[in-house]
Amino acid sequence: MDLLTILLSSFLTIATAPGLVVDTVAEKNITEKLYTVEELQVRVDNTPSYQLIQGQIDRVRIAARGLYPIPAMRIDTFELEMDPIDVDLANLQLDEPQRQIKGLRRPLLVAMRFVFTQEDINQALSSPELADYLEILTLSLFNSATLQRAAYRYQLVNPQVEFLGNNRVRFETELAERGYNDRLKLTVETGVEIGQASQRVRLISPEVRVNDRPAPGQFVKGLIAASDRFNLSRLEDNGIQSRVLQLKVDGDRVEMALFVRVAPASVGSEVPGR
Repeated sequence: MDLLTILLSSFLTIATAPGLVVDTVAEKNITEKLYTVEELQVRVDNTPSYQLIQGQIDRVRIAARGLYPIPAMRIDTFELEMDPIDVDLANLQLDEPQRQIKGLRRPLLVAMRFVFTQEDINQALSSPELADYLEILTLSLFNSATLQRAAYRYQLVNPQVEFLGNNRVRFETELAERGYNDRLKLTVETGVEIGQASQRVRLISPEVRVNDRPAPGQFVKGLIAASDRFNLSRLEDNGIQSRVLQLKVDGDRVEMALFVRVAPASVGSEVPGR
C-alpha cells in the first residue's frame, strides 16, 4: 500500500495550483515522490475547476513504465484507475503510521495493475536495500525458535528467482555460514494462484530442497505459514478492502491486478451533515 499512499498524496495539492494544467501538476507531484520513473502519463478526466476546488475529481488514470518507488525496485509497468474522488480539502491528510486517508467523503475505489520482470526482480534481490528483509523472510521458513536461531548464523548469497511458466516460480540462493567458507544451496519451487477470498497468493505443491535433496517437512510447513502472513485481509482494520483480481506468471514476467476500496468511516473522515 505504500505506492498507493505515494500516488494519493500527489493529488493533495492539485486544487491549490491555480492556472496550471491539472495533468501536468499531478505528473510533477508523483515524480517528486518517487525515486525515478522512465515514462509517466497522468490523465484527470474533464473536471471543471470549481469541482477541483470542492475536492471532486471525476476520474484519474495513471500509466507508467520503469517506475522506481525506491532505488532497488523497478516496476516494469504500472497502471492505475480511480473512480470519482470526493474529499474534504480542509481536513484531507494522510496518516502515514496508520496508512489511513482522512477527509474522504465517499469510498475511494482504485484498480491497479503491476508487471514485474524476472530481470528486475533479480536486480532487486541482489541489492543491499532488500538483503536484510530477504534474510528475515527466509528465516520464517523455520517454524521453531530453535531452528530460527540456528538459521540466523547464515546469510543469503546470490539469491535469484526464475519464472518457469504455468504459474510456477523457482527461488535459489546459497546459504553461507557467518565466519566460514562452507555454503548450502537452498531451492524453493512452487506454483502460485489466487487464494482465499482473493486476498492472498496461495502456494501450489511447494518444494524445498537443500543441496538438491528434499528438505525436512518443517521447511515446507514454514514456507506455507510465511505465505499466509501476506494476507490482504490484515488491511481491513484500517478500512482498506483489497482483492487480487489477476495473477499470471508467463515468460519472463509476472502480472498482478488489484482492486482496493478505502472506506471513509474507517478513517474518521465523515463530514457533518453528509
